[in-house]
Amino acid sequence: MSDRFSTDRMAAFAPAIPKRVADMPNLAAVRGADADAAGKRLVIGKQIRMSGEISGCEKLIIAGTVEAALSGVKSIDVTANGTFKGTAEVDSAVIAGTCEGTLKVNGHLEVAASGVVKGSVSYKTIAVANGGRLLGTIESIG
Repeated sequence: MSDRFSTDRMAAFAPAIPKRVADMPNLAAVRGADADAAGKRLVIGKQIRMSGEISGCEKLIIAGTVEAALSGVKSIDVTANGTFKGTAEVDSAVIAGTCEGTLKVNGHLEVAASGVVKGSVSYKTIAVANGGRLLGTIESIG
């Protein structure tokens, strides 16, 4: 008869030891490839309000409220609960929340079903989901 505290039975209930970051395969390669882009990403969380100027980031993600002039920002993503008010010239934009002001998109503009874009908008290509709204001056630049 085996002892209820035998090492064989205890081994069956031993928790898995989590791997250290250094032990995970190819993590260094992933970090190297995304390090620059991740370092230039700015996320404005829910219930956060920000105003002023934003420059030099690759991707701006807005889940809160931003009143700003953007320069050197390549991509803007306004989530369903997010609001952007101001001026921006970007390469791409996805608007699922509210965007008010002047928006120039040198590449693709996507307006989701919950998205509202008010003001002066120019774009090279556009996709507007059923329910998405564009209000104001709209101009194709490409």
